[in-house]
Amino acid sequence: MTTPRTDQPRNDPSGSGGGHAAPPRRAKPTKRPPRLASLQLKRIDPWTVLKISLIVAIVMFFVWMIAIGIIYLVLGGMNVWTSVNDTFNTLTTSDTTQATGDLITPARVFTIAAVIGAVNIVLLTALSTIAAFVYNAAAGMAGGVELTLGERD
Repeated sequence: MTTPRTDQPRNDPSGSGGGHAAPPRRAKPTKRPPRLASLQLKRIDPWTVLKISLIVAIVMFFVWMIAIGIIYLVLGGMNVWTSVNDTFNTLTTSDTTQATGDLITPARVFTIAAVIGAVNIVLLTALSTIAAFVYNAAAGMAGGVELTLGERD
């Protein structure tokens, strides 16, 4: 006994619904205004805020370091660092002492920039998380922020 294959159309001489009838035409939808929904933002999860703000702060750290590199290269190309280091050596040395070295070096610039960036990561993450706790406390007293969401036209 063989069973008919389902991947090929069956011959139905009666035309009573072999499964391949053209889909019925739908009337054009009428233009209606977008739906609106009013909501309240009652609570923000501090753990989620911590994770998101940490990711954003780390990305901003890399942006910060790239910006410092570009600024350092541009000012180096304009011989600003050479002039500053020469002026520093002129002011800090006398006839009897030797030059103390350059004030501005790439290692010093990027080390200070990295420390500032690391402090910014900690501060941004901590302040964002504290802000979530403060918002939750204020929303508990005042009811939260009213949002109105709507569909696109």
